[in-house]
This record gives sequence, C-alpha cells and structure tokens, in this order.
Amino acid sequence: MMTSSIRYEYPLLRVPASLIIDDWSVVCLNEQGEVEYKKMRKILLSLLDLGVKGKLSLVPCIVSSSGEILGYVNKEIKGLPDNELAETLRLIREKAVKYFDITPEILTHSFVVDTESNKTLSEKEWEWSQSQDLETLTKYIAKALEILKDIGVVANGVTSPCDFGREVEGIYARAVLEAEKKIYGIKLTWYFLNVERCSRRVTPRLMYFDKENKEAVISIPSCSKDHLARSEDPFKSIDNWISEDGSKGRLVDVYRNMSYIIFHTHWWSIQDEESIRALKETIARINRYFNVVWMKCSQIARYFAATKTTKHEVLESNQETRIILKPLFTCENFTLSFEVSKPIRKIEINGRTLIYSTELKPNTWTIMDQRIYLCFNLSKRTVIKVEY
Repeated sequence: MMTSSIRYEYPLLRVPASLIIDDWSVVCLNEQGEVEYKKMRKILLSLLDLGVKGKLSLVPCIVSSSGEILGYVNKEIKGLPDNELAETLRLIREKAVKYFDITPEILTHSFVVDTESNKTLSEKEWEWSQSQDLETLTKYIAKALEILKDIGVVANGVTSPCDFGREVEGIYARAVLEAEKKIYGIKLTWYFLNVERCSRRVTPRLMYFDKENKEAVISIPSCSKDHLARSEDPFKSIDNWISEDGSKGRLVDVYRNMSYIIFHTHWWSIQDEESIRALKETIARINRYFNVVWMKCSQIARYFAATKTTKHEVLESNQETRIILKPLFTCENFTLSFEVSKPIRKIEINGRTLIYSTELKPNTWTIMDQRIYLCFNLSKRTVIKVEY
C-alpha cells in the first residue's frame, strides 16, 4: 500500500535556510545619544547584497536612553531629515522586501509605551510582557503592526525584543495572531523569540492551530547564538558557525541532524566592513558545503504549517493511484515522496503533467532508490494522479 509510504519532505529536498537580522531600524543612537542614520542605511544596503533570504527587524518607535520618544517611522524622527527617512523607507519597500520579511521588534525594543497617552513607562518591554494578558498584548503588538502598515510594509510576523513573551508564550503566540488578523487580516503568522543553542535538532514549532478557522501560529527559532556579537576577530568567530573546510561548527552539527539552518545576528554585530565580509564568508561556506534553499521566515512558517496540517487520501487501482491532498494552507515547492514498485508512465497534478527530471526542480518529479519525489505548488485541493 502506498498510503503508509507517503512522506512530506523538505522543499526541493533541500534544507531550509534563513538569516535573521535583529534590532535594526532607520536610525540608531550613538554613545552621545545623537541620532545616526547613514550607518543604518549602509547596513541595509550591505544586507541587500548578501544573496540570501530571511528576516529584518524594523523597530517602529525610536526612544532615547532616558525614555524620550524621538519619533515613529511612519511620521518623523528627531534628528532625521524627512527626505532621508523617505529614502530608507523606499529601499525597504522596493528592495529589502524581496529578500527579507520586515517585522516590528515590537514597538521600541526599549521602554514600554502607553498607547493611550503616547508616553513611555519605566518598565522595559520584555519585563512588562511577562505579566500581560491576551487583550493587552494583542493591542500592543497591533500598534507596532499598524505603524509598519502605514509605511506600506506587510509585516506578516513579529520579533520579540530580548525575551518578550517567553514566560507567557502561549498567550503571546495567540496575541500575535489576533493582532495580525486585526491589522492585516492574516491568519497564518509567525514570530521569532527562541534561540536553541544546544539542541541536536532545531525545527519550527506549531504553537497554535485552529482547523475550523484555518489559523496557525509558528515559532521560528534560531539554532545558534550570534557569533559575530562583540567579536574582536570576526573571521575566527564565524568558525563557530561553520569552519573553513565545512567540517565543524554549530551549523554543521544541526545540518547533520537535518535541522533547519535558521541563524541570527544583529545590526550592531555587522556595522564594520570586516564583520560584513565575515558574514558573507559564512554564507559562502553554507552554500558551498550544504544543500540548502534560502527562504524568508514567512515562507518557512507557511511550508512548515502545510506539512503539519495537510491530510491526504489514497485511491489505488492496477492502472493508477490518486493521492488527494486536503491542505488548509497553500505553499510553493511542496515536496512529497512515496514508494513505488511499478514503472511510472505519467504523473499529473490537478490535470497538468508533471515533468520528469534527473534533479528535482519546481514542477518536476524524479525517482531515487525506489521512491518517487514530486515538487509542485500546493493549492487548496491537490489531486496527484500516478499512471503505471
């Protein structure tokens, strides 16, 4: 029976990889508390040159070390010329979104803002979050999403500043969904909170699922600490991710266990030329030694949700087998496999012939070790017909 042999695979039989950039916004504050924007623009441009996909934070509200609100990215920011703000936002909308999901790192990545009075409180966001209920967290997250929506960005997930929401993660996950539904009408969302530095195998997690309403929340974890953070020798530090010969390092360990290669760094870890070159070298090593497909975090979340919630039915006869997939979430490059004991004459997906290829590519099928592998875009109802 084919039924028991059906297996959902990684997309294109490649390990999903994603680069997470934390803490970034249109400006930063130097040691004197002055606003700097040229540095942040330069980092943004360097990220666009990496040739990878992932997530980039955009902190919506800029707050001084004393708690003064300096401005919002959808309005104005003290010390930042309006034309410079407009140019950075243009780069985000027209360039960065091609490679990165843009998410709020909640509202300030600093002091909590009272959304009614628009004044900061004495608590930091991550401390405050641990004792909040669903309604309060939803309202706060929605405020951050609303600001990004106002500048023309679809933020389909969120990033936790520090450990925002960790002690109430179940409530936090649900609050992310409710906020996304309120601002964007999004029913499949994700968040970045957890860093799993020691786990042998690291994968996303389905944190909330409502089959009836077709809603889900995915936790996207990083598999490693930021090895470029405060590094005095960036090229030596990246060996902790992956060595020059590709034989050791944290990313090598998790790759050998077929883990997702999702790792993070911070803008302040890559603010000099040597650190950027070291990050580029890390990416070059990953591409050289690993068989990966670079994906945005939202793409990983969607694919993961599809593999965990899609049910299938198999109808078999002597001449053909039909596999009926009933997904709640669609995705690109959905890949599945099954055992076969007969020569295959033709494979169709929803009436369209799937092309045979010696190497699995989008909209093709191949055979290895008596298993058939298919790659196609998963639609709301997908019928696979295998003719013998």
